[in-house]
Amino acid sequence: LLDFIEFGLADFGAYEDAMPNNSWSVYHSLLTPYLNIGLLTPQEVIAAAITKYQQSKIPLASIEGFIRQIIGWREYVNGTYWYFGAGYEKQNQLEAKRKLLPLFWDESKTQMNCVGSVVRDVKSRGYAHHIPRLMVLSNLALLAGVEPEEFLAWMTNTFVDAFDWVMVPNVYGMSQYADGGLMSTKPYISSSNYIVKMSHYKTAGNEKWMRVWDALYWSTVGRLGPLLRRNYRMAAQVAMWERKSAAEKASIKSEAKRWS
Repeated sequence: LLDFIEFGLADFGAYEDAMPNNSWSVYHSLLTPYLNIGLLTPQEVIAAAITKYQQSKIPLASIEGFIRQIIGWREYVNGTYWYFGAGYEKQNQLEAKRKLLPLFWDESKTQMNCVGSVVRDVKSRGYAHHIPRLMVLSNLALLAGVEPEEFLAWMTNTFVDAFDWVMVPNVYGMSQYADGGLMSTKPYISSSNYIVKMSHYKTAGNEKWMRVWDALYWSTVGRLGPLLRRNYRMAAQVAMWERKSAAEKASIKSEAKRWS
């Protein structure tokens, strides 16, 4: 905690969602294991952060972003778990049926460096910050149609900060949209463009993974169109899919089927 307050907090806001290839932790606090087992309390963490903010010229975006994660998102996840209670983790509104992809256990099973490097990091440390978890690992699991129960088991067995109250809402609600929108306002899926913008996974000479990822993305948007059309945050993507020609749709579906 003291190390983060001194050396990480000031730059947390600017790089909160970044996935550089030269730092696995970036400016994240790495405090979730200690918070989740009770060695630190949220009150202690917030008090230390506010004291530093009051004493130093830390950007408002950094202190606000960090406090929001602790007393905003973390408490929201906890409340969601207890509010919905037993049966929440049995939902599968998107009817995802696929077994866990082998690449989640063995990074050599994929040629997509953005995925392989995150899996390798998780195997080494039991940790990745929230953007690799959500926009790489979870994103791919949803696009590939992995059964939520399979993905939950992997997340729970893999991450050092895993507890039921943490993982169940984050998997079933946030990342896999298995609850149909009870927790989150949209499925957190994206094309390859988001990953490229937020990371150092350059495209030159490595465009193949982008084609595969985008085929999975657009085929998923098309498959879930009737559900997503009613979501104001996804309606534009559905409209873009529907404007594609029949030949383009067939090509995308064929490419996606090759890899899924």
